[in-house]
Amino acid sequence: MPSASAVQTVSHIAARHIAGFPRIGPGLCAIHGSEPTSPRATELNYQGAYAVNQRQKSWSGLCVNLAEMRCDGHLHVDLGGDAMKLSAVLEEVGGPFEVHTGNRRTQDAPNESAQSLSIIPAGVEAQGRAHNMRFMRHLLLRFDVAFLIRMAEDEIDLPDAFPRCLTFSDPNIMRLVQLFAEECTSDEPHSRLYGDNLSIALLLALSRSSSAKLPPARNGRLAPWQLRRVTEYLAAHLAEDVDLQTVCGLVDLSRSYFSRAFKISTGLAPHQWLLQARIARAKELLLTSDRPLARIAIDVGFADQAHFTRTFGRAVGESPGAWQRMRCA
Repeated sequence: MPSASAVQTVSHIAARHIAGFPRIGPGLCAIHGSEPTSPRATELNYQGAYAVNQRQKSWSGLCVNLAEMRCDGHLHVDLGGDAMKLSAVLEEVGGPFEVHTGNRRTQDAPNESAQSLSIIPAGVEAQGRAHNMRFMRHLLLRFDVAFLIRMAEDEIDLPDAFPRCLTFSDPNIMRLVQLFAEECTSDEPHSRLYGDNLSIALLLALSRSSSAKLPPARNGRLAPWQLRRVTEYLAAHLAEDVDLQTVCGLVDLSRSYFSRAFKISTGLAPHQWLLQARIARAKELLLTSDRPLARIAIDVGFADQAHFTRTFGRAVGESPGAWQRMRCA
Protein backbone atom coordinates (compact mmCIF):
# COMPACT_ATOMS: atom_id res chain seq x y z
CA MET A 1 0.00 0.00 0.00
CA PRO A 2 1.13 3.61 -0.42
CA SER A 3 2.95 5.20 2.51
CA ALA A 4 1.00 6.89 5.29
CA SER A 5 1.96 10.27 3.88
CA ALA A 6 0.71 9.27 0.42
CA VAL A 7 -2.62 8.08 1.83
CA GLN A 8 -2.93 11.28 3.84
CA THR A 9 -2.24 13.33 0.70
CA VAL A 10 -4.82 11.37 -1.27
CA SER A 11 -7.44 11.74 1.46
CA HIS A 12 -6.72 15.47 1.64
CA ILE A 13 -7.17 15.82 -2.12
CA ALA A 14 -10.37 13.77 -2.12
CA ALA A 15 -11.90 15.66 0.79
CA ARG A 16 -11.41 18.96 -1.02
CA HIS A 17 -12.61 17.93 -4.46
CA ILE A 18 -14.85 14.88 -4.61
CA ALA A 19 -17.91 16.59 -3.15
CA GLY A 20 -18.31 18.55 -6.38
CA PHE A 21 -18.08 15.63 -8.82
CA PRO A 22 -20.97 15.08 -11.27
CA ARG A 23 -23.16 12.01 -10.88
CA ILE A 24 -22.07 9.17 -13.15
CA GLY A 25 -24.32 6.52 -14.62
CA PRO A 26 -23.46 2.80 -14.65
CA GLY A 27 -20.42 1.96 -16.73
CA LEU A 28 -19.50 5.54 -17.63
CA CYS A 29 -16.80 7.93 -16.48
CA ALA A 30 -17.23 11.66 -16.93
CA ILE A 31 -15.07 14.75 -17.31
CA HIS A 32 -15.88 17.28 -14.60
CA GLY A 33 -17.66 20.24 -16.11
CA SER A 34 -18.19 18.68 -19.54
CA GLU A 35 -20.31 16.10 -21.32
CA PRO A 36 -19.61 12.47 -20.34
CA THR A 37 -16.83 11.02 -22.47
CA SER A 38 -14.62 7.95 -22.60
CA PRO A 39 -13.17 5.88 -21.00
CA ARG A 40 -16.13 3.49 -20.83
CA ALA A 41 -16.36 0.32 -18.79
CA THR A 42 -17.10 -2.07 -21.66
CA GLU A 43 -16.63 -5.81 -21.94
CA LEU A 44 -13.49 -7.05 -23.69
CA ASN A 45 -13.51 -9.73 -26.37
CA TYR A 46 -11.16 -12.48 -25.14
CA GLN A 47 -10.69 -14.62 -28.24
CA GLY A 48 -9.94 -18.23 -27.38
CA ALA A 49 -11.60 -18.10 -23.95
CA TYR A 50 -14.85 -19.67 -22.85
CA ALA A 51 -16.95 -19.36 -19.68
CA VAL A 52 -15.89 -15.71 -19.45
CA ASN A 53 -17.30 -13.76 -16.52
CA GLN A 54 -16.81 -9.99 -16.72
CA ARG A 55 -17.70 -7.30 -14.21
CA GLN A 56 -17.35 -3.54 -14.62
CA LYS A 57 -17.34 -0.60 -12.27
CA SER A 58 -16.68 3.12 -12.75
CA TRP A 59 -15.54 6.06 -10.68
CA SER A 60 -14.64 9.62 -11.53
CA GLY A 61 -11.84 9.46 -14.10
CA LEU A 62 -11.37 5.67 -13.97
CA CYS A 63 -13.22 2.57 -15.18
CA VAL A 64 -12.47 -1.06 -14.32
CA ASN A 65 -13.12 -4.32 -16.15
CA LEU A 66 -12.51 -7.57 -14.23
CA ALA A 67 -12.62 -10.81 -16.23
CA GLU A 68 -12.27 -14.45 -15.18
CA MET A 69 -12.06 -17.05 -17.92
CA ARG A 70 -11.32 -20.64 -18.82
CA CYS A 71 -9.19 -21.28 -21.91
CA ASP A 72 -8.07 -24.22 -24.01
CA GLY A 73 -4.75 -22.73 -25.11
CA HIS A 74 -4.38 -19.64 -27.29
CA LEU A 75 -5.79 -16.38 -25.94
CA HIS A 76 -5.93 -12.96 -27.61
CA VAL A 77 -7.48 -9.64 -26.61
CA ASP A 78 -7.25 -6.13 -28.07
CA LEU A 79 -5.99 -3.68 -25.42
CA GLY A 80 -5.57 -0.56 -27.57
CA GLY A 81 -7.75 2.53 -27.59
CA ASP A 82 -7.99 6.21 -26.82
CA ALA A 83 -7.49 6.00 -23.04
CA MET A 84 -4.39 5.20 -21.03
CA LYS A 85 -4.74 1.74 -19.46
CA LEU A 86 -3.20 -0.45 -16.82
CA SER A 87 -3.41 -4.18 -17.50
CA ALA A 88 -2.99 -6.46 -14.47
CA VAL A 89 -2.78 -10.24 -14.38
CA LEU A 90 -4.14 -11.26 -10.98
CA GLU A 91 -4.02 -15.01 -11.53
CA GLU A 92 -3.13 -17.31 -14.38
CA VAL A 93 -2.80 -21.03 -14.96
CA GLY A 94 -0.65 -21.73 -18.01
CA GLY A 95 0.39 -18.82 -20.17
CA PRO A 96 2.07 -16.49 -19.55
CA PHE A 97 -0.12 -13.60 -20.68
CA GLU A 98 2.03 -10.97 -22.42
CA VAL A 99 1.25 -7.50 -23.75
CA HIS A 100 2.57 -6.67 -27.24
CA THR A 101 2.72 -3.51 -29.30
CA GLY A 102 3.06 -4.40 -32.96
CA ASN A 103 5.45 -7.34 -33.00
CA ARG A 104 7.23 -6.29 -29.80
CA ARG A 105 6.69 -7.54 -26.29
CA THR A 106 6.47 -4.77 -23.71
CA GLN A 107 8.46 -6.71 -21.13
CA ASP A 108 12.03 -5.47 -20.71
CA ALA A 109 13.47 -8.32 -18.68
CA PRO A 110 12.62 -11.86 -17.67
CA ASN A 111 9.98 -11.86 -14.97
CA GLU A 112 8.74 -15.16 -13.64
CA SER A 113 6.06 -13.63 -11.40
CA ALA A 114 2.52 -14.81 -12.08
CA GLN A 115 1.33 -11.28 -11.43
CA SER A 116 2.36 -8.61 -13.92
CA LEU A 117 1.39 -5.03 -14.70
CA SER A 118 1.53 -3.30 -18.08
CA ILE A 119 1.11 0.41 -18.81
CA ILE A 120 -0.56 1.04 -22.19
CA PRO A 121 -0.50 4.71 -23.25
CA ALA A 122 -3.47 6.26 -25.04
CA GLY A 123 -3.51 5.80 -28.81
CA VAL A 124 -1.13 2.82 -28.81
CA GLU A 125 -2.17 -0.40 -30.57
CA ALA A 126 -1.65 -3.20 -28.08
CA GLN A 127 -2.68 -6.83 -27.79
CA GLY A 128 -2.63 -9.29 -24.95
CA ARG A 129 -1.58 -12.80 -25.99
CA ALA A 130 -1.01 -16.14 -24.33
CA HIS A 131 -0.39 -19.73 -25.37
CA ASN A 132 -1.23 -22.79 -23.30
CA MET A 133 -3.49 -20.70 -21.07
CA ARG A 134 -5.99 -22.62 -18.94
CA PHE A 135 -7.38 -19.99 -16.58
CA MET A 136 -6.84 -16.26 -16.13
CA ARG A 137 -8.12 -13.50 -13.89
CA HIS A 138 -7.43 -10.21 -15.64
CA LEU A 139 -8.17 -6.62 -14.65
CA LEU A 140 -8.01 -3.65 -17.02
CA LEU A 141 -8.21 -0.07 -15.74
CA ARG A 142 -8.95 2.82 -18.11
CA PHE A 143 -7.82 6.26 -16.97
CA ASP A 144 -8.88 9.77 -17.86
CA VAL A 145 -5.47 11.10 -16.85
CA ALA A 146 -6.24 14.76 -17.58
CA PHE A 147 -9.30 14.65 -15.35
CA LEU A 148 -7.47 12.92 -12.51
CA ILE A 149 -4.62 15.44 -12.65
CA ARG A 150 -7.13 18.29 -12.48
CA MET A 151 -8.78 16.58 -9.53
CA ALA A 152 -5.43 16.50 -7.76
CA GLU A 153 -4.68 20.15 -8.62
CA ASP A 154 -1.10 19.41 -9.69
CA GLU A 155 -0.29 17.48 -6.51
CA ILE A 156 0.50 14.52 -8.79
CA ASP A 157 3.48 14.99 -11.10
CA LEU A 158 3.02 13.09 -14.37
CA PRO A 159 5.09 14.76 -17.09
CA ASP A 160 7.08 11.64 -17.98
CA ALA A 161 5.40 9.02 -15.84
CA PHE A 162 4.12 6.90 -18.76
CA PRO A 163 6.46 7.41 -21.72
CA ARG A 164 5.74 4.06 -23.40
CA CYS A 165 4.31 0.62 -22.90
CA LEU A 166 6.16 -1.25 -20.20
CA THR A 167 5.51 -4.43 -18.26
CA PHE A 168 6.74 -4.28 -14.69
CA SER A 169 5.99 -5.49 -11.17
CA ASP A 170 5.27 -3.39 -8.10
CA PRO A 171 3.71 -4.90 -4.95
CA ASN A 172 2.21 -1.58 -3.79
CA ILE A 173 0.50 -0.96 -7.11
CA MET A 174 -0.65 -4.58 -7.30
CA ARG A 175 -2.25 -4.27 -3.87
CA LEU A 176 -4.22 -1.22 -5.02
CA VAL A 177 -5.25 -3.10 -8.17
CA GLN A 178 -6.49 -5.98 -6.03
CA LEU A 179 -8.63 -3.53 -4.03
CA PHE A 180 -10.28 -2.46 -7.31
CA ALA A 181 -10.90 -6.14 -8.11
CA GLU A 182 -12.49 -6.62 -4.70
CA GLU A 183 -14.76 -3.65 -5.40
CA CYS A 184 -15.88 -5.25 -8.66
CA THR A 185 -16.85 -8.51 -6.95
CA SER A 186 -18.21 -7.11 -3.71
CA ASP A 187 -21.94 -6.68 -3.15
CA GLU A 188 -21.26 -4.26 -0.31
CA PRO A 189 -22.16 -0.68 -1.21
CA HIS A 190 -19.21 1.66 -0.85
CA SER A 191 -19.33 5.42 -1.29
CA ARG A 192 -18.04 7.10 -4.43
CA LEU A 193 -15.55 8.79 -2.13
CA TYR A 194 -13.91 5.42 -1.45
CA GLY A 195 -13.55 4.56 -5.16
CA ASP A 196 -12.37 8.04 -6.09
CA ASN A 197 -9.86 7.87 -3.24
CA LEU A 198 -8.53 4.59 -4.62
CA SER A 199 -8.25 6.15 -8.09
CA ILE A 200 -6.03 8.97 -6.87
CA ALA A 201 -3.98 6.61 -4.68
CA LEU A 202 -3.29 4.42 -7.72
CA LEU A 203 -2.34 7.32 -9.96
CA LEU A 204 -0.09 8.70 -7.23
CA ALA A 205 1.62 5.31 -6.83
CA LEU A 206 2.09 5.00 -10.61
CA SER A 207 3.55 8.50 -10.91
CA ARG A 208 6.07 7.75 -8.16
CA SER A 209 6.97 4.25 -9.26
CA SER A 210 10.54 4.05 -10.54
CA SER A 211 9.62 0.67 -12.03
CA ALA A 212 7.06 2.33 -14.32
CA LYS A 213 9.46 5.04 -15.45
CA LEU A 214 12.67 3.19 -16.18
CA PRO A 215 13.62 -0.33 -17.22
CA PRO A 216 14.97 -2.29 -14.24
CA ALA A 217 18.73 -2.44 -13.92
CA ARG A 218 20.28 -5.50 -15.52
CA ASN A 219 23.44 -5.56 -13.39
CA GLY A 220 23.68 -8.74 -11.41
CA ARG A 221 21.02 -10.60 -13.37
CA LEU A 222 21.33 -14.01 -14.90
CA ALA A 223 21.70 -14.00 -18.67
CA PRO A 224 18.45 -14.93 -20.45
CA TRP A 225 19.84 -18.32 -21.48
CA GLN A 226 20.91 -19.03 -17.90
CA LEU A 227 17.53 -18.13 -16.47
CA ARG A 228 15.78 -20.19 -19.14
CA ARG A 229 17.98 -23.24 -18.54
CA VAL A 230 17.47 -23.13 -14.78
CA THR A 231 13.70 -22.54 -14.82
CA GLU A 232 13.14 -25.20 -17.48
CA TYR A 233 15.13 -27.68 -15.38
CA LEU A 234 13.18 -26.84 -12.22
CA ALA A 235 9.86 -27.07 -14.07
CA ALA A 236 10.83 -30.51 -15.41
CA HIS A 237 11.81 -31.78 -11.94
CA LEU A 238 9.00 -30.39 -9.79
CA ALA A 239 8.40 -33.70 -8.04
CA GLU A 240 12.07 -34.12 -7.10
CA ASP A 241 14.04 -32.77 -4.15
CA VAL A 242 16.46 -30.67 -6.23
CA ASP A 243 19.54 -29.34 -4.41
CA LEU A 244 21.05 -25.91 -5.01
CA GLN A 245 24.43 -27.22 -6.15
CA THR A 246 22.83 -29.15 -9.03
CA VAL A 247 21.01 -26.03 -10.21
CA CYS A 248 24.15 -23.87 -9.95
CA GLY A 249 26.06 -26.45 -11.98
CA LEU A 250 23.67 -25.94 -14.89
CA VAL A 251 25.06 -22.41 -15.40
CA ASP A 252 28.51 -22.87 -13.81
CA LEU A 253 28.02 -20.33 -11.02
CA SER A 254 28.78 -20.39 -7.29
CA ARG A 255 25.85 -20.91 -4.96
CA SER A 256 26.06 -17.42 -3.45
CA TYR A 257 26.33 -15.63 -6.80
CA PHE A 258 23.60 -17.74 -8.39
CA SER A 259 21.16 -17.23 -5.51
CA ARG A 260 21.68 -13.46 -5.61
CA ALA A 261 21.43 -13.25 -9.41
CA PHE A 262 18.35 -15.50 -9.55
CA LYS A 263 16.51 -13.30 -7.05
CA ILE A 264 17.43 -10.13 -8.93
CA SER A 265 16.21 -11.73 -12.16
CA THR A 266 12.92 -13.13 -10.88
CA GLY A 267 12.17 -11.31 -7.64
CA LEU A 268 12.16 -14.69 -5.86
CA ALA A 269 14.67 -16.93 -4.16
CA PRO A 270 15.10 -20.29 -5.97
CA HIS A 271 13.04 -22.21 -3.39
CA GLN A 272 10.25 -19.59 -3.62
CA TRP A 273 10.22 -19.86 -7.41
CA LEU A 274 10.02 -23.66 -7.16
CA LEU A 275 7.12 -23.43 -4.72
CA GLN A 276 5.23 -21.07 -7.05
CA ALA A 277 5.89 -23.42 -9.97
CA ARG A 278 4.52 -26.37 -7.97
CA ILE A 279 1.39 -24.40 -7.06
CA ALA A 280 0.93 -23.34 -10.70
CA ARG A 281 1.28 -26.93 -11.92
CA ALA A 282 -1.15 -28.11 -9.25
CA LYS A 283 -3.70 -25.53 -10.43
CA GLU A 284 -3.35 -26.78 -14.00
CA LEU A 285 -3.96 -30.37 -12.89
CA LEU A 286 -6.93 -29.32 -10.78
CA LEU A 287 -8.47 -27.71 -13.87
CA THR A 288 -7.60 -30.30 -16.51
CA SER A 289 -7.48 -33.71 -14.82
CA ASP A 290 -9.59 -35.91 -12.56
CA ARG A 291 -6.68 -36.99 -10.40
CA PRO A 292 -7.39 -37.10 -6.64
CA LEU A 293 -5.74 -34.46 -4.46
CA ALA A 294 -3.38 -37.02 -2.93
CA ARG A 295 -2.05 -37.95 -6.40
CA ILE A 296 -1.66 -34.31 -7.46
CA ALA A 297 0.25 -33.59 -4.25
CA ILE A 298 2.84 -36.27 -5.04
CA ASP A 299 3.01 -35.40 -8.75
CA VAL A 300 3.99 -31.78 -8.09
CA GLY A 301 6.49 -32.47 -5.30
CA PHE A 302 4.65 -32.23 -1.98
CA ALA A 303 5.20 -34.83 0.72
CA ASP A 304 1.52 -35.74 1.01
CA GLN A 305 -1.99 -34.33 0.64
CA ALA A 306 -1.89 -32.59 4.02
CA HIS A 307 1.37 -30.81 3.12
CA PHE A 308 -0.10 -29.84 -0.25
CA THR A 309 -3.32 -28.52 1.31
CA ARG A 310 -1.49 -26.43 3.93
CA THR A 311 0.96 -24.93 1.45
CA PHE A 312 -1.66 -24.28 -1.23
CA GLY A 313 -3.92 -22.62 1.34
CA ARG A 314 -1.16 -20.29 2.55
CA ALA A 315 -0.18 -19.33 -1.00
CA VAL A 316 -3.63 -19.02 -2.59
CA GLY A 317 -5.90 -18.21 0.32
CA GLU A 318 -8.19 -21.24 -0.04
CA SER A 319 -7.91 -25.01 -0.10
CA PRO A 320 -7.21 -26.91 -3.36
CA GLY A 321 -10.71 -28.37 -3.31
CA ALA A 322 -12.39 -24.99 -2.81
CA TRP A 323 -10.24 -23.42 -5.52
CA GLN A 324 -11.15 -26.21 -7.94
CA ARG A 325 -14.89 -26.04 -7.22
CA MET A 326 -15.03 -22.27 -7.82
CA ARG A 327 -13.32 -22.54 -11.21
CA CYS A 328 -14.85 -25.76 -12.53
CA ALA A 329 -18.47 -25.05 -11.69
